[in-house]
Amino acid sequence: MSSRFLACGCLAGVYETYDSHTVVILDAKGADCADSAHEQGKQLPDAVRAPVAVPRSRSSQHPAKP
Repeated sequence: MSSRFLACGCLAGVYETYDSHTVVILDAKGADCADSAHEQGKQLPDAVRAPVAVPRSRSSQHPAKP
């Protein structure tokens, strides 16, 4: 459905399931995120209502690739 940046800098994907439920899954962890519950690929049940943040710079939007 969409993606959004969370206040911590993580990128979350908003998806709709086959039974019309909305789920939010962490697509990428922000470089400065200190939330230990934020693990890539994990569902974030509270993120649907979490505030959306505007990234500080383009380079902070995507985690570095190995």
